[in-house]
Amino acid sequence: MKIKRLVLGTTNPGKLSEWKEILGDTIDLVGISELGLYPEPNESGKTFEENARIKARHYASLSGEYVLSEDGGYEVDALGGAPGVKSRRILPGDKEGTDQELIDYVLKKLKNTPKEKRTVSLTCSVCVSDPKGNIVYEDKEKFKGIVSSKPGPILIPGYPFRTIHFIPSLGKTYAEITHEEHKKFSHKRKIAERFKLFLVDKKLN
Repeated sequence: MKIKRLVLGTTNPGKLSEWKEILGDTIDLVGISELGLYPEPNESGKTFEENARIKARHYASLSGEYVLSEDGGYEVDALGGAPGVKSRRILPGDKEGTDQELIDYVLKKLKNTPKEKRTVSLTCSVCVSDPKGNIVYEDKEKFKGIVSSKPGPILIPGYPFRTIHFIPSLGKTYAEITHEEHKKFSHKRKIAERFKLFLVDKKLN
């Protein structure tokens, strides 16, 4: 059965724009909000993969469409993979922090950690569900780097960790990379390219 179009299971404008740019030349894409108002799923998974599956199945069953959902975040090796799925709730008492509070918290935790042990991954897990809730595709990619000792010059609202995610090969933080550099190094683009091959191989588009 061919996938005539793919619904993006997110209401985040930034994510919608990003996926439409990297996949729009291969398959017809629409955001879930373009199909109607649907309740958001309960993201109760303990991993990014589990949350991606929850979202994909949730929106696929409600819309009757093939749905691609993603989940991901920042994983600091020296902090045991935190923040991970906790995202913005890493402060004591699971308090939801502001951008600046989250940056300060991570930098404080790593204050005496040497550079070689400040490794970090910006992780993205992707899942595609058919209308019946069957998972037809899953993938995962990491954009590795090092937690800088201080914030970079650019802070993207809503994405606090990108200002301390230093990329040695580029000599700048993730928040500073240009659009062209993002196209070249984006971990999501790598997933998109593999998904395109999957669609061709399975003759789904």
